[in-house]
Amino acid sequence: MSAAILRPIFKVRKLLSPLLALSLLAGCTVGPAGPTVTPIPTAAPTPTQSAPQEGVVTVATATAQPSPTPTLTPTSTPTASPTPSVTPTPTPSPTPGPEARYERFILITQNTQTMYVYENGVKIRTIPVSTGIPDQVETMTPAWEGDVGKFVGTFFSFGTWADNAWYLFYHYGSMLIHSAPYLKVDGQKVYQEMDALGVKPLSHGCIRMPPEEAQWFTDWGPQGAHVIIEPLTVKL
Repeated sequence: MSAAILRPIFKVRKLLSPLLALSLLAGCTVGPAGPTVTPIPTAAPTPTQSAPQEGVVTVATATAQPSPTPTLTPTSTPTASPTPSVTPTPTPSPTPGPEARYERFILITQNTQTMYVYENGVKIRTIPVSTGIPDQVETMTPAWEGDVGKFVGTFFSFGTWADNAWYLFYHYGSMLIHSAPYLKVDGQKVYQEMDALGVKPLSHGCIRMPPEEAQWFTDWGPQGAHVIIEPLTVKL
């Protein structure tokens, strides 16, 4: 190519070179952003504890820490135990005695020198008595069970009189229920050994009782009533 032709071209390139340089510079500035760089945090400077100076007292101030609030444990309310029900123990019925088996019944207890009279199981009379002296078999009152026999009334024996006598059984002679013995003094009855009634055995084997009780006994009409005489087992 001739120099005349190339010369205008060189002029154009010379004019365009600054423009091309500006274009390239603008492309670097406006182009897409590159990756974002995360800044590295700067470490806080560690406080340097200064050495204590001689003669200077350093007082460390403690920072009060709040005390934790205690957790309240609820107190359990005791549950009252139910009171057990007490089942009452049934009172045993008393065993009926022989008095329950007879319409009329007489019990003579020698240990207490007492005679009990019953009607239809109910005690209607308590009478102090004196039974036979226990030292000899001829004068003792033996244990016995049977019925009241016939009415004897007034009789005389061992130097004394007695009224309202009723026959029971035979033991070294007739065993009777009767009044206390008495003497006849100037037409009056003077009763003997009344202080033994209800206290000690002092007869010859019969059952003695106070004269007014002997009269009540006869009025009651004891013939045929069932009798139990208990043995004497104590010393009176």
